[in-house]
Amino acid sequence: MSLRLRVTGVLIAAIATTLTACGGSADQATAPTAAPGPSALASATGPVTVTLWHGIGGAAGEALQAEIDAFNSANSGRIEVKAAFQGSYADAIAKYTSAVRDKSTPSIMVTNDVTSGFLRDAGQTVSAQAMAAANPADLDLDQIRPAARGYYTADGRLLAVPLNTSMPLLYVNDDLLARAGVDRSTLGTLDGVAAAARKIHTAVPEVKGIVQPMDGWWFEQLSAGAGALYCTPGNGREAGGATALSLTGDAQRRAIGTMAKLYTDGVGLDTGADGNAALSAFVAGKVAMMFNSSGAIGSIRKAGMKGYSALPYPLSGDRSSAGAVIGGAAMWLDAVGHSEAEQVASWKVISHLASAAVQERFSQASGYAPVNTAVDDSPTWQAFLAANPDHAVLGKQFADTPATPATSGCLTGAMSGIRAVVVPQMQQAFSGALPLDQALAAAQQAGTTKINDYREQAGQ
Repeated sequence: MSLRLRVTGVLIAAIATTLTACGGSADQATAPTAAPGPSALASATGPVTVTLWHGIGGAAGEALQAEIDAFNSANSGRIEVKAAFQGSYADAIAKYTSAVRDKSTPSIMVTNDVTSGFLRDAGQTVSAQAMAAANPADLDLDQIRPAARGYYTADGRLLAVPLNTSMPLLYVNDDLLARAGVDRSTLGTLDGVAAAARKIHTAVPEVKGIVQPMDGWWFEQLSAGAGALYCTPGNGREAGGATALSLTGDAQRRAIGTMAKLYTDGVGLDTGADGNAALSAFVAGKVAMMFNSSGAIGSIRKAGMKGYSALPYPLSGDRSSAGAVIGGAAMWLDAVGHSEAEQVASWKVISHLASAAVQERFSQASGYAPVNTAVDDSPTWQAFLAANPDHAVLGKQFADTPATPATSGCLTGAMSGIRAVVVPQMQQAFSGALPLDQALAAAQQAGTTKINDYREQAGQ
C-alpha cells in the first residue's frame, strides 16, 4: 500500500467517518516534483474547469463566492471555477479523504490549519513554492505575511497559500476594567492579564475576571506565547517530521499554570470548549476579559455589545521569538489526477484569491486578516482600519508576530488526535481535579502516542 493511501486511511480513522480503510495498488500516481508553467495553460484547446472545495460558510463563504464569480467573469471562455461548499471543515476533509481513495479530488482544496500535516503527507498536492517558481508572473510569495507563510511552510517550502487567517485576541469590557482601576498598559503580558483578572474579581465579585475556551487551540497559543515548541523536533517542520508532543517545559508550565490557577482560584469562568459560550458570557457582562478568535469581532458586534475593546494576545515569552499562532484555512493545489493545464489554471485562481485587492475586499466582508502585505498600502484599507479599530489591532498583531518555530505551530497529521487527548487533561487541571504537572505529563504522553501511532500507520 502506498504512503499516500496509508496516510489517507489514518485520517479517515482519526475523524471517525464511516469510510472504509484504504486500499489500492502500490503503483498509483504520486504528486509530481516539478510544477507546470504558463505554456501548459496556453496550449489548452478549450476552457479549463477548476473545481474548488471549501468549508467556509456564512459571510466569509459569501465573500469567497463573490470573488470566484468575479474571476469567472474576467476569465470567461478560458477558465471556469466551480466552487462547492462541503459543510464544516471536518465534513470537507472527510469528503476529501474519500475523494483521494476514489481518485476524484478537487483541483483546489481549501481546508483548515489543523489538517495541514495530513495534506502534506497525503502526497496529492504540488507545493505553492514550486508553482510560484514556475509561474513568476502570478502571485509574489514575498507578499504573504511572514506569520502566515511560516505556518504553511515545511522543509523550506511553502506548501499552500493561506486564504482566510484569524488570530487570538484579548477582548475586554471597558467599564469593568475602569471600575476595577486596571491599567491597560499592563495587559500586554500574560502575568499582567492574570493580575488584572484577580483585581477585577476582587473589585466586582459578581463578575469573573477572564474566560478562555477550553479547546486545543488555546493551549497551543499559550505555548507559542511562551516561545515554546508544541511538538519536537522543530514543531514538526524539520526533515522527518514530529516525533513527540512537548508540554512540560518550564516556559509552557508557567504559562499554562498561570491560567489554570485563575480557574482553580475561582477567578476564571469555565464555559467548556465552546468559544461561543465564552462569547455569550462576555457579551452578557458575566466576565470582564475574554480570550477568543479574531473571528469573534463580528459576533460581538452582531450581539450589539458596546463599550468593549480588542487588544493583542498577551505573551509570556520574549517578543523576538514568541507570539500567536494563526488559525483559518489555506488553498492546496492538487496535482494527482489533474492535467498540467488544470494545475496552472488553479494557480491562477489561487493567485487571484490571495491578491491584495481581493484580500482587502474579502477581509472587510469576512473579518479575517488580509494575508497579502500589499493591502497595507491601500488608502481604502487604511480608511477602513481607522473606522474599525478592532481590525487595526488584529492587523498590527499579525504584522508584529515573528515567523519563528514557536509561532509556526505544530505540523503533524496527528493534530486532531493530539487535541482530543490534550483537552480532557487540561480541563482536569483547570478544574482542580488533577495537579497541573500530572495533567501536563499525561497529556504529553498521550499526545506523543498519537504522533507515534500516526507515524507507524502512515509508514513514516
